[in-house]
Amino acid sequence: MRLWSLDPAHLDRQGLVACWREALLAQAVLAGRTRGYRHHPQLERFRVMPGPVEPWERHG
Repeated sequence: MRLWSLDPAHLDRQGLVACWREALLAQAVLAGRTRGYRHHPQLERFRVMPGPVEPWERHG
């Protein structure tokens, strides 16, 4: 999962599609709709946030 490694402005079409698919996977994992990736360390970033982050409030 590399969803949060780059700003999407730096990606080409294939990179944007890959990030979009990873976002869907992360969303499914956090919603409990999949068994895979449940313990992926990068998902902890999303679990500790109270809600979506606005683009101007990006963290690290």
